[in-house]
Amino acid sequence: MSITSYIEQTCPPSPEREEVLTLVRLGLSFQKQQRIGKRPGFLKGYLQELLPKIEGPITFDRLLQELELEAARRDMYGEEESPIEKVDRVWETVVYHHPKTGRQLLSFKSIRNKLSWCKANQ
Repeated sequence: MSITSYIEQTCPPSPEREEVLTLVRLGLSFQKQQRIGKRPGFLKGYLQELLPKIEGPITFDRLLQELELEAARRDMYGEEESPIEKVDRVWETVVYHHPKTGRQLLSFKSIRNKLSWCKANQ
């Protein structure tokens, strides 16, 4: 028995019952979303693995240097070595290969936001 049918059977018809039913239905729709919640994406997980490799204080410039090294490693050893394809400092973009969606282009601002998230969740 669902909670809405339980309320319909146990409470007498009234405006308050309709209000309670509306709130319950609204709560049930939010409950469905709770299981889907946003999880750290592929790149955030990759950055969390990459950050311990950076020596000294973790700055955005050092992260870019490490990402450039990863792009060079990908060029030398193949796609399996690193998902980072290119770091373009002129256009301030990073191109990486997402396993499910393919090639992705991110701005430096997005990378900065991901770095801030990774630092906060280390």
